[in-house]
Amino acid sequence: MAISLSIFGILLALILLGVPVAVSIGLASLAIIYIFDLGVPLTLLPAQTFSGIDSFPLMAIPFFIFAGELMNKAGITRRILDLADAVVGSLKGGLTYVNVMAAMMMASISGSGTACAAALGVSLIPDMERRGYSKPYAIALTSCANVVGPIIPPSTLLILFGYYTNTSIAKLFLGGVLPGIIIGIALMFVGKIICEKKGFRQEVDPFSIEKLMKALKKGWAAMLVPAFIFASIVLGWATASEAGAIVCVLSLLLGLVYRTITSFKDIMEVTRNAAHATCTIFALLALSGIFSNVLVRAHFQELIVNIMGTIAHTQVSTMLIIILFIYVLGMFVDVTPMVIMFSAPFTAVAVNVGIDKVHFGLLFTIICMIGAVTPPVGGILFVTTTIGRIPMTQIIPQLIPFLITLVVITILMIFFPPIITALPNLIFG
Repeated sequence: MAISLSIFGILLALILLGVPVAVSIGLASLAIIYIFDLGVPLTLLPAQTFSGIDSFPLMAIPFFIFAGELMNKAGITRRILDLADAVVGSLKGGLTYVNVMAAMMMASISGSGTACAAALGVSLIPDMERRGYSKPYAIALTSCANVVGPIIPPSTLLILFGYYTNTSIAKLFLGGVLPGIIIGIALMFVGKIICEKKGFRQEVDPFSIEKLMKALKKGWAAMLVPAFIFASIVLGWATASEAGAIVCVLSLLLGLVYRTITSFKDIMEVTRNAAHATCTIFALLALSGIFSNVLVRAHFQELIVNIMGTIAHTQVSTMLIIILFIYVLGMFVDVTPMVIMFSAPFTAVAVNVGIDKVHFGLLFTIICMIGAVTPPVGGILFVTTTIGRIPMTQIIPQLIPFLITLVVITILMIFFPPIITALPNLIFG
């Protein structure tokens, strides 16, 4: 236990001091190797580092990141916003519905909550403020709406979870469909109540078939891409990595057809952005190879199983304790390191008490994302408050009802697993 407590204590201390997470993981691992004299030769560390990224399923991550960057450059974000506005923008508090629907559409393309929040926030936050919504409300809604980024497939977090826990990525993708839709509808409902209470945008613009058809004409091709991703993986036409590669080609073709990617310079800009995001994630994955080796030597997984066995004796109590721990830690630690460090040991605990891995995987991902929109750190909040140029403390009152909604939905999914497992079981049996 001393080794486990020490490595996580050093890791959290380094993160709180502002050391990059990947560097913190590597330094904490090296410190424990020397402090406890684990006998790991330095010549073995490069091999352990490489083993953290030596996997074909992980190739899906750079492909989907590159595809997302290509689609942003291709102007897909604007087309999605126009389509969402044409469908629900005529309702009272219309931009609330547009915000959430656009987040759900972007989630089916990007697979990253932070990337979706950045892409949509730049347009939506100032636009909502111009149309009479308060800036704190716009930021709170944009932040929580993009929780669905890694839940509605495709999802880089679900790919990582599947890799570390040996869970079917196709089943995880299917399992995220209903929860993502339910979260979106619930946020729309809560947003509607807030808009009525605060008096945000109560005037109604008439619904226009002409506007809808114009938006569909511009955006229908973009929506075929996520449909292809979903169908190809679920129906077994391609693996997640192969589907990601094909989507990169389709995204580039869309950019050329829409004439928004017009030069080699544009492609190089997209490549640089994708490479930066990919390197950030893969640095974490690589150094987690050493980190995982230290945890194995510390018998961390067995330790967690034994501790949980003494304090939780049912599936529900086990899930609630794990989720509470992940939620609190997720307020301070980014979602990707959370999956890397804790998905495997906690999945072992869940399976030990008979919890379905797909069910647990989606709950794990959702609660990590809720942590990402909860102060004091909140990765998504950092992005949206930076775009809105206001302190995080100013949006907390507007954030609370949305956070309560997300937590209630998560608890609902604990007690009703079919919300997650129904589609995977229907398709795969």
